[in-house]
Amino acid sequence: MVELKPKIEGDGTVKRIAVIPARGGSKRLPKKNIIPFKGRPIIHYTIDAAVESRLFDRIVVSTEDREVMDCVRDQPCEIMRRPPELATDTARVVEVIGDVLREYTRRGESFDYLCCLYATAPLRRAVDIIGAYELMLDRGADFCLGVRQFEKSPFFAFDVAGDLTLTRRWPHMAMLPSREKPPLVVDNGSTYWAGVKAFQKTGLLYGDNSVGYPMARWKSVDIDTLEDLELAGLYAGAHHDEL
Repeated sequence: MVELKPKIEGDGTVKRIAVIPARGGSKRLPKKNIIPFKGRPIIHYTIDAAVESRLFDRIVVSTEDREVMDCVRDQPCEIMRRPPELATDTARVVEVIGDVLREYTRRGESFDYLCCLYATAPLRRAVDIIGAYELMLDRGADFCLGVRQFEKSPFFAFDVAGDLTLTRRWPHMAMLPSREKPPLVVDNGSTYWAGVKAFQKTGLLYGDNSVGYPMARWKSVDIDTLEDLELAGLYAGAHHDEL
C-alpha cells in the first residue's frame, strides 16, 4: 500500500475531527450503513479511508444502534451514542454533527475543522479526503464538498403532471448547444469539510464560501438502494487497482 501524506501537515495545533453518521434505521435499504460490501461491513471502508488520510485527531461514529456499535467496536474509531431524538427519519446530519461537537466541548476538547464522511460511500478513498481538505485550505474556503458531474444535463428536465404529461422545466436552456450550457455539478453524498467556526455560525455544511472537489462518477455512488449497492460492486470490480 502506498503511504499517503497530506501536503499540509500543520504544526500540531490544528485539530480535525471526522464524523461518520451511522443511524441504524433505514427504509429503502435496511441496515445500509453496515450492509456487507465486498466481504466487509460497508462502514469499514470509510473508517479505513479516514485513518489512511492521517488527518484526524478523532474519528467518531455517531449512532444509536447496538448493531452498528458492535460492527465498529474493533475498528480504529470512537463510538458516540446519539440521543433518540437524533435517530429519527427527520433528524438532520448537521444536528448530529452539532451533538458530537458539543459533547467534545463538554470534555474540554475543540476542533478547527470537521469532516462529515458518509458510510454509504465506500469507494471514496483517503486521497479524496486529503484532496478536498487541501483544496479548501488552498482557496481559503469555509467549506468543501465532494462533487460529481450529472450524467445528463439537468437543463433537459421535464415537469411531470398527474396524467404523465411532460412540460420542459427550462425550455430556453434545453435548446442551447451543449457548449453554451453552464457547467453544473451536484454534491455526491460522500465527503463534506467545514471550518468548525463556519459550521457553528451557519449550521450547514456549505455556504457562500464553498468549493467543490471533483470526484469521478465511479467513486461517487451513494448507496441508498439495492441498485446503488449493485452498481458500487460493479465499479469496485472495474477499478480494483485504484482502490
